[in-house]
Amino acid sequence: MDTTRPDIKVKDWFAARPDCGSKYQLCVQLLSSAHAPLGTFQPDPAMIQQKSDAKWREVSHTFSNYPPGVRYIWFQHGGVDTHYWAGWYGPRVTNSSITIGPPAALMSPSPHPQNADW
Repeated sequence: MDTTRPDIKVKDWFAARPDCGSKYQLCVQLLSSAHAPLGTFQPDPAMIQQKSDAKWREVSHTFSNYPPGVRYIWFQHGGVDTHYWAGWYGPRVTNSSITIGPPAALMSPSPHPQNADW
């Protein structure tokens, strides 16, 4: 990940309970071999009110053109319910993923195939 820097896409899904509001937060960092941050994605915490629709929401980000030297990816998500009840009543999270692949520019099909048999 020094000479070729593929896109790094992070994705997470979260939802609140219908009977209690919650706060969800996410932080993803690209780290060097010395664990120094080379890129950070940390959106504002999402506040979901009590008696919400409890629908699943997606948060995603693509790291592109980041500096060379990425060796680790730190992914932390979580939250808390707005009533601070004892036990687990905060946001639900699922289907978290980190996908490393070619830059988006390489994925788009070319209108002029280079090896076409005409």
